[in-house]
Amino acid sequence: MLNVLSAVFGPHRAVSIYAFLKTWGLALAGALVMVVIVSVIVLVGDDGEHEHEAFLTVPVLSATAINGDLRNGVVASVRLPDGSAVSLTSTDAQISQSVGSDACVEKRVYVESGEARYRLKLPRLCGSS
Repeated sequence: MLNVLSAVFGPHRAVSIYAFLKTWGLALAGALVMVVIVSVIVLVGDDGEHEHEAFLTVPVLSATAINGDLRNGVVASVRLPDGSAVSLTSTDAQISQSVGSDACVEKRVYVESGEARYRLKLPRLCGSS
């Protein structure tokens, strides 16, 4: 490698460039790879825009506290109005502690695909206290 650098940059600069690459080359290559990975995630990983469709009060089939404490969150299985069941997770303590026999769920629809997604919300948004 030193021979190639010497032919391109001259012998004195080649030694400086070689020493720099030996000490910082791996770190620079790692940083460059991380920038590429983050850029790809940001540019390609976008789910697209969604629109709020409705707040729904749905029955809870089961609810499990994360790490045994509702302040850490909840994993709740709920029955949607179309009859299907879905498992929803919330790490917000207020939402987790409000899940009982019923739960408030926000229905969002993605603009491009039309796919529906659901999120647990506070009961006041569904019109109940």
